[in-house]
Amino acid sequence: MESLEKETAATDWHRSGGNGKRSPHPSIAAALTPQEKWRLANPLARWAHIAVQSALKRGLLAKQDCAVCGISKTDFHHDPDHYDRPLDGVWLCRKHHKGEHRRLKCEAVSG
Repeated sequence: MESLEKETAATDWHRSGGNGKRSPHPSIAAALTPQEKWRLANPLARWAHIAVQSALKRGLLAKQDCAVCGISKTDFHHDPDHYDRPLDGVWLCRKHHKGEHRRLKCEAVSG
């Protein structure tokens, strides 16, 4: 019985990364956030997002108002077919950005 306890303790120690706390996740993949899973599944899209952030920081791209409603709090929307052209896109507020993604998803399903 004592050797079983030692074996279990050693396994728990290994899973915890050696910090003495047992990990609540049986695997690393289960511990990923939805955002991390998206980043791993969409490397070209992630690269395009980083390119936009870099261009903003360097002053090569200026944030604009929503192309639909004119609200100033916006996100840059890339056409999913053109992630290879990271600075080609449109500025949309969150509402219209989400709406555009819904529209694109419906188009993909129906067409």
